Amino acid sequence: MILALLTACAGLTINDVTTGESQAYPELRSLRFHEPPQAVFARAEAVALTMPGWQSCATPEPFFLSCEAVTPKMGFIDDVSIWVVPEGPGISVLRMRSASRKGKGDLGANAKRIRAYQEAFAAYRPDAPPDVVPEGAQ
Repeated sequence: MILALLTACAGLTINDVTTGESQAYPELRSLRFHEPPQAVFARAEAVALTMPGWQSCATPEPFFLSCEAVTPKMGFIDDVSIWVVPEGPGISVLRMRSASRKGKGDLGANAKRIRAYQEAFAAYRPDAPPDVVPEGAQ
């Protein structure tokens, strides 16, 4: 109950959420994989193309994906960035940012978008399930 209330209050003043960096959403963490960045990024891009309301996805630089997400009711355009960072031999970290272009608060929409993407990423099974390691684990 308290977490739900704090999350609702945060949504009134926050409109930019990044995994592992947003104090209002500490549960939104980056994902770490025992895979090369090319493999993780290929999955990340494939999943992004399935997300409802996401459009204009582009790769302006290696392992970086930029998309626009259109909100269903109001038609606002928000910016979504997904990038994969190599972190040692055979280890990659998938990070994500969702930010509203307008307004001072998003009522939790950006955090919800990140959660939905991470759930879709976890459910995506082109071949075999990924080997996910919680952030901070060695």
